[in-house]
Amino acid sequence: MYSLYSHPNSTYSKRVHIYMKYRKLEYETIHVALDKLENRKKPFLQINPYGKVPVLKDGEFLLSESSAIIRYLEEKHQFSNPLFPHDLQKRALLNQMVNQCESEYCFPNSVVYFSKKFVPEEKWEPKRMKDSSKRIGRHLEIVDSILSKDQYMFANQFGLLEILYAPFIEHNQMMDTNTPDSVENWIKRVMEERAVKDVLGT
Repeated sequence: MYSLYSHPNSTYSKRVHIYMKYRKLEYETIHVALDKLENRKKPFLQINPYGKVPVLKDGEFLLSESSAIIRYLEEKHQFSNPLFPHDLQKRALLNQMVNQCESEYCFPNSVVYFSKKFVPEEKWEPKRMKDSSKRIGRHLEIVDSILSKDQYMFANQFGLLEILYAPFIEHNQMMDTNTPDSVENWIKRVMEERAVKDVLGT
C-alpha cells in the first residue's frame, strides 16, 4: 500500500488525494503537522530535504512534487484510460499546459490565497498581490478561448489538468479578477466530480 505524507491545508497534497481517489488507489495518509513545523524537523527532512508535502512512499521509494507523483503512478499502473496521451505531440502540448497551469495560475493563486487566508491585512504585500491577480486574469482569458468551445481543458474530458487545477480554482473567487462565464462553468463542473468532492468537500 502507498503512503502519502500530507497536510489537509496543502493544495498540492490535495491534488494527489484527488488523483488517488480518481484512480481508486489504496493508500494511507501520514499527517505532517505543518502548523507545528514538523516539516522542518530532522525526521521529515530525511524524507524530503526541501521540507514540503506531499511525499509519496512506495515501499522504500520516496517521491515528492505533486505532478511528479501523479506521473509516476500513471506510468506505473498503465491504466486503460491514461491521463497522458501516447501521441508524442499531444503529450507535449499537455505538458506545456501543465507548466502554464503551474506558473500562470497556481503560483500567483497561492500568493493571493495565502495572504488573505493566513496573513493579517496590515502585513499584506498589495503590489505583489495585485500583480498576481493580473497574471491570473490574463491566464483566464486564454483558458476562456479553450473552454468557450470545450467542456474541459484537454481532449474535452475531465483529466490531468482538472486534477491539478482543482484545489486552486476552489478559491478563484478570492483572486480579485474577472472570470469569464465559460471558466466559471468549468469550475462548477470540476467541483462536481466525485473525486474532487470527496477531497475538497464541495
